[in-house]
Amino acid sequence: MFVRSLSFYVLALVVCSTIVFHCEGAPIINSINLQQYSTIQLGWTRDQITKLIGDEGKTISQSGLGNIYITTVQYTGTSLSVVIFIFQGSILYGKSQTGLDNGNYLMNEQQYNSIQIGWTRDQVTKLVNSSGDNASEAGTGNLTAVIVKYKGAGTKYGVITLGFYAGKIVSKVEIGFASTVNNKINLQQYSTIQIGWTQQQVVQLLGGSGTIMSESGLAGTAYQTSTIQYTGSQSVFSLAIFTFQGGKLLSKAQVGLDTGFYTMTQSQFSSIEIGWTRDQVTNFVGSQGSITSEAGSGTTKAILVRYTAAGSVYGNADLTFIDGKLFQKIGIGYFVISNTINLQQYTRIQIGWTQQQVTQLLGDSGTLLSQSGTQNSPYQMTMVQYKGSQSSFSLAIFTFQGGKLFSKAQSGLDTTDYQITPQQYNQLQIGWTRDQVTSLVGSQGNAISEAGTGTLSATIVQYKVYGTLFGTVSIGFFGGKLNSKTGVGFK
Repeated sequence: MFVRSLSFYVLALVVCSTIVFHCEGAPIINSINLQQYSTIQLGWTRDQITKLIGDEGKTISQSGLGNIYITTVQYTGTSLSVVIFIFQGSILYGKSQTGLDNGNYLMNEQQYNSIQIGWTRDQVTKLVNSSGDNASEAGTGNLTAVIVKYKGAGTKYGVITLGFYAGKIVSKVEIGFASTVNNKINLQQYSTIQIGWTQQQVVQLLGGSGTIMSESGLAGTAYQTSTIQYTGSQSVFSLAIFTFQGGKLLSKAQVGLDTGFYTMTQSQFSSIEIGWTRDQVTNFVGSQGSITSEAGSGTTKAILVRYTAAGSVYGNADLTFIDGKLFQKIGIGYFVISNTINLQQYTRIQIGWTQQQVTQLLGDSGTLLSQSGTQNSPYQMTMVQYKGSQSSFSLAIFTFQGGKLFSKAQSGLDTTDYQITPQQYNQLQIGWTRDQVTSLVGSQGNAISEAGTGTLSATIVQYKVYGTLFGTVSIGFFGGKLNSKTGVGFK
């Protein structure tokens, strides 16, 4: 089973159709049926919706500044169905539903393959002989985006998702059709193929056209983008993916074709500096690493090289080279972190401190997680982690820009039980100061992250929902004022 997908950035706003905010096993009383949902139109006011349904719904999040704010409201249908409305100000901008429409809308693989980018909804409906499940809608007028879902005919869990924008299809995604990739590729062939090759050259070398995973843009234009997949000849888990733009190879990536075992120690990872050439890294580590992806050419050529962390089962070091020089390094699951920090030390550290000040206070430089940008420049970014002294699950992460602390975050350092009730959550207003929130709730909350200074400072504060096991409220402050609130787990 594989996924064939097409990028659909214009519908990012309406992915709320996949988010379910209720938990704790208790139903949200606010109920809605399919007829009511279908009647409600984008552009309606919240008062109109409340009047139709007979209930104002559950406000699960709110964000914004001044009079410009976004509110997310939830209703439940029968069984496990959920409806989400997104209001911009008091006007409905987006709506989505999961499980409310239980119609049996089917599409087979042949029909899916026949659907073309640019088709209208009527053309799709005529081909498939059903209108599909309207999972979400967002926007206004000619800029409306709609996501429609079908079940994959002949599959157990197959789903087809079609995205329409301004009345025409711009995205199609399928999960579950039992197609197989027959075209094989080995490491030598993969290495031979170069950025800039035409699709015809790739097909000629490999002896097959591969399997189309995605397509977008008008055929024959410079902006037509196609993603093609081949399976590795040595293993069913290995594969290569090629992306063509305007008929020429824009990028390539492989998984499992290169079976070499390239290792890097923690000491080597820490010693490697931004700006090194690949030859310098290879000479220092003793191996060239596995090139997992390549894109671009000339001064914009980007290469991602991966090493296995020595002494780790799943750890990796990923090095990104741009124009032949190391631009970024990231250690994932890489090292045992021995440098510790407690809440008092974390609280004392302030945005704007130098990395040297942090190191001096904590007595250690921490464990380097990632680094990017030119060494010692104002744009160099460094991320360092410390382990909490009170538990193996607590930690603190500091991000430095140009040698100065830009942001800090902690998990598990503050073990105080800060609680908030649903009533208090509903009373919180966009624009309140943190002192006002503290005064209402009776506690300051757990500041899990901070970034920026002055009018550009951003802080996220968390509370536990009173009377629930996992309920959490997250409150975002920007410039000292509340600009977002989200509640998860209310009964």
